[in-house]
Amino acid sequence: MSLKSLRLRHIRLNCFHWIRSSLRGGAGISYLLIALFCGLGIAHSVITPIELRMKQMNAQGQEVTQEAFIKQVVEHGRPIVLWALGDKSKHNQTCSSGVQSPHPSMSPQPPQNRPTDPAETWASFLLDKRPALLSVIIIIMMCSIPLLVPIAAFNQISADVQSLGMRYILLRTARVNIFFGRFLGTIIFSTLVMLLIIATITLYLGAKIKIYPAADLFLWSLHGFLALTILMIPYIALCSCISALVDSPFFSLALANLVIGGVVFFAFLGSLTWKPLIYLKYALPWGLQNQLLHPQLSHSLGTALACLGYTAVFLLLGYLRFQTRDL
Repeated sequence: MSLKSLRLRHIRLNCFHWIRSSLRGGAGISYLLIALFCGLGIAHSVITPIELRMKQMNAQGQEVTQEAFIKQVVEHGRPIVLWALGDKSKHNQTCSSGVQSPHPSMSPQPPQNRPTDPAETWASFLLDKRPALLSVIIIIMMCSIPLLVPIAAFNQISADVQSLGMRYILLRTARVNIFFGRFLGTIIFSTLVMLLIIATITLYLGAKIKIYPAADLFLWSLHGFLALTILMIPYIALCSCISALVDSPFFSLALANLVIGGVVFFAFLGSLTWKPLIYLKYALPWGLQNQLLHPQLSHSLGTALACLGYTAVFLLLGYLRFQTRDL
């Protein structure tokens, strides 16, 4: 069978059946709980130190205004944002506040004549022009979500292949409908979990913190939600590919985490001895995922298209393997 056997009705049935099976089997519930714990834990770790600092200022008799609170948020969040934007950003930040040259002709330029650092401009966009607390939380979540995706997506094919249950499913539908139906089911479920996390964080910031206009919070949380959802899709496709390659669900989970985490790990370690190895991280969206939050919309749209390109490649490889393998 080939793509000619593709049936939208069968894909829809496989999609929602897969969501129900994930919830009944426990894998979906496990992902929901772990993702909630991770997402809300990140928000808690970002918000709590700032709240404690403001309480200390209150105890010392200092006036705590909205401007003072936002200033504390920006001061605490800037190192995190600059770190997430890469080593070059941190280097530029250090150089921008560096040592003055003793030679008169090399004295620092006035601020209005000093060249703009793209990383500083980017950080200022995230912290000054957008709700800074939400920006910091989303930036950290973008670093952690790829490692959580395999928990939801590792078992799309491998378990039924191992138990030989796939043979009975194939009596009713084609392989192409199973493969793409389960892929879409995983996306829908993961997207709903992400929506729950972002909505909970946004509601807390709006109802408890109350330092940002509701419209700004809503629009930026929507942007963050879309960025995180787009980022998840290529990793789900990668898990679909791996699940179609192996028979063991446990091995599928282990291999997916090894590949996703190993790419960025070896890129970082390898670059310490040979700089070009840092480009290894572009084998997955690790190298460009922050561009989804870029000030220029063209960068964000281009990165979204690149994520769809990764997705197409992983899906093609996984489908070709699943279509030809012995079940």
